[in-house]
Amino acid sequence: MPLLPRIVTARLVERFIFNFRLRPQMLAERLPVDWLDPLVLKGWSLASFCVLDLDRVTLWPVPPIIPIRTVSCAYRCGVVDASSGVLENSVYITDRNTDRPIIARLGPLVFADTIPSVNATIARSGDEIEISISHVDGQRLFSATASVLQVPADLRSQVFDTIDDFSRFIKGGVSSYSPSVRPGLLTRVDLAKEDMTYEALDAEVDFNALESLWRDANLELDCVVRATGGRYRWTYRGTRAIEPASG
Repeated sequence: MPLLPRIVTARLVERFIFNFRLRPQMLAERLPVDWLDPLVLKGWSLASFCVLDLDRVTLWPVPPIIPIRTVSCAYRCGVVDASSGVLENSVYITDRNTDRPIIARLGPLVFADTIPSVNATIARSGDEIEISISHVDGQRLFSATASVLQVPADLRSQVFDTIDDFSRFIKGGVSSYSPSVRPGLLTRVDLAKEDMTYEALDAEVDFNALESLWRDANLELDCVVRATGGRYRWTYRGTRAIEPASG
């Protein structure tokens, strides 16, 4: 842990969570350490693409005098952390991304995490929401079109029975691990978030980069959820060495 806390706070405007189900073994093969195991729900594991529209982003304890707004995104995988000897729900993040160059420059200094710049658009046309994320070189990362379901409580999921089940899942993973800017290490960041409002969406995914990276994982879109409201607080918790996975 650093001598001084490294904490970033923000207000959530909205968050889109595209949940892709895959078999636990497919996820296990892609986790970097043997003390992270796939979280299994109804025989499935989840890799989700999260798009966060945040404002009032600031480094604690500095107040958000200069309003900073960003669209950030990441692939997050539900895992179980066994590093302490007690099984705890956690999250493995392949990479964090932001459309704000200042965050891309300063973020690695705060969290020891790689945070590349991307181009991000969230556009609305009637009831439709178009989301498009690409790397700065123009290579696509993710794109989809979503709309609110006629019956909002209808999650249409093979993993979650209700929106409340999903809410408990998403709130259960406080800690997260992601590749560090320092070779051979994972960086840990804990996320505390207030209660939010969740609603199910209907969606068509046009492009998902993870399908190209994990070609044989057989990712299937399970459900899409939008969250609004609440405060976010990220706290840097240091790094852990990546050791070769056993077996």
